[in-house]
Amino acid sequence: MISFIIVNYNSLRDLERCVQSIYDKIRSAPFEIIIVNNSPEENLRGIKNIWKDILIIENTNKGYSAGCNLGAKYSNGEYLIFLNPDTIILNDFFQELFNYFKNKNYGAIGFKIYDENNQFTISFGRFPTLSGEFHNKKIKNAFRKGNQKVINSIESYYQNPTKVDWVTGAALFIKKSTFESITGFDERFFLYYEDADLCKRISKFGLDNYIFPYGKIIHLEAENIRENFSDIYIHAKKSQLLYYKLHNGKFQTFILRFYLSFKFILKYLLSFNKKNFKLFLISIGIKE
Repeated sequence: MISFIIVNYNSLRDLERCVQSIYDKIRSAPFEIIIVNNSPEENLRGIKNIWKDILIIENTNKGYSAGCNLGAKYSNGEYLIFLNPDTIILNDFFQELFNYFKNKNYGAIGFKIYDENNQFTISFGRFPTLSGEFHNKKIKNAFRKGNQKVINSIESYYQNPTKVDWVTGAALFIKKSTFESITGFDERFFLYYEDADLCKRISKFGLDNYIFPYGKIIHLEAENIRENFSDIYIHAKKSQLLYYKLHNGKFQTFILRFYLSFKFILKYLLSFNKKNFKLFLISIGIKE
């Protein structure tokens, strides 16, 4: 059985659409849906009334990683798939996935992700090192600018299942036994980099991570992400620094801190925006 684990945070409209897509598309394997509600002020009773077999776990918001781990704790499936509430399943790919990987040792599996305009998007990359992040950002910028030469080249290269360093946590498939063996998501990552950290530990565990492009999923940009971008960006920088501390050694961590501290103190002096000063303090290790 497959356990779909969805962590909700003020995303009721997207969540309903995500759940509906699972029920509409998945026929090849039995499944359960577990929703961890990280925004208890948001009433999910309507979802329970429509789909009575869904398990909803009310939770205080301790971050995406903690929410995923809580969902996994209550799961009954041999396989877990973590989904953002702003995703939409486009096809039933599980039979193909099981057939392809039945004789392979694998860690995390990601899928072919599209944006709200049905355009292929980048949802995987190299591990976050100084050079790896430079490469990832270069590719991401090419996608953002609609560089079709780059987009078509990458889409063509990954048209078959391919090993990658990490895959996005917005849609991540993994055996429950593997997830438990590496002790799940690191809950020190409140938001962002938790997927790269998970995949890094999977790699250290001796397993490969894959993109499985026959699975197709839309990932929308949730409205609450756009509305709270500056707060979310702070979480992202904290998580980036934590990842470097855990995996990249003292030298790369020092270089990252130096770069971020210079960047944000300069932004603060030009704008006197308090959040830039807070980011500066985070960069030098005062507010972590």
